[in-house]
Amino acid sequence: MEIKKINITKLIDTEQNFRPNDFKDFIGQKHIKKTLKIAIQSSIKRKSPLGHILLYGESGYWKTTLAQIIANQLGVNIKIITWYAINKPAEIINILNNLKTWDILFIDEIHRLKPNIEEILYIAMEDFVIDMIMPEWGNVRIPINKFTLIGATTKPEKLSLPFKNRFIYQFHLQPYTPEEKLKIFERYCNFYWISWQNKSLINSLKEILPDSPRNIHNLAIMLRDFIISHNIKVLSDKDIEKFINWSNIKEGGLLPIHQSYIKILKNLGGWPVGLKTIAINLWLGEKAIEEDIEPLLLKLGIIEKTSRWRILKKFL
Repeated sequence: MEIKKINITKLIDTEQNFRPNDFKDFIGQKHIKKTLKIAIQSSIKRKSPLGHILLYGESGYWKTTLAQIIANQLGVNIKIITWYAINKPAEIINILNNLKTWDILFIDEIHRLKPNIEEILYIAMEDFVIDMIMPEWGNVRIPINKFTLIGATTKPEKLSLPFKNRFIYQFHLQPYTPEEKLKIFERYCNFYWISWQNKSLINSLKEILPDSPRNIHNLAIMLRDFIISHNIKVLSDKDIEKFINWSNIKEGGLLPIHQSYIKILKNLGGWPVGLKTIAINLWLGEKAIEEDIEPLLLKLGIIEKTSRWRILKKFL
């Protein structure tokens, strides 16, 4: 059997966009894609903007990519901004005023917007107007072009109810199955021109694949760098074994920082440990631990937590 060798030049210089461009390349989330396809067809037939969409789920779950695919399917422009770019009413008013008919406005981490910004947005979402207070004429309603707002958040509960209710479609991005994660990883490997002696070798990385597409992509980049550094043309069993040892990623996608967290609890003999103690030992802020480290440990059933204590449930 002929084996395709890695082209190191292409591996280094390729500029192809690794993000999916349409629904067929967007792996997983079948329930969301099915609903969106129908909504998009309706929008095109009605010749009217798509209903506003709220995407919520873990960080790195391709929410921005999904918004871009929606724009591609509709053939409209998309303006992508993050919450910290909108601090004053004048800033969101300027953005809304510059949107063209059918444009999509995508706001990442939308739950972090200030209440006064939320209020301007939900009035604009429902009535396509902006309420302005003019010194000489009092409250004036200025019409704006019809648009679609797509909000992405990891904390939908932080949105005010009036704001949240303006989103016609509210989608919770579901965890990826092991098979879906493997497909995502394989897609990235193909993008980076990574080849295997036997395609089944990719299955040996199945157990350490992280949960989110973003982190799966990070793992593929690590594998690319390992290959380039060792001048490997085609990956073998031994290469994969060496890579797993070098990456120091454990089953379930546990990174070294997760392993350090577990070690702290192990060293204390399974007794409850306070978040502050863990933060001091890891040299990290408590918020970073709660938001970046503990979600995976909780999902894997490794720890149990209360508002004050953390307990090791599973000894690895």
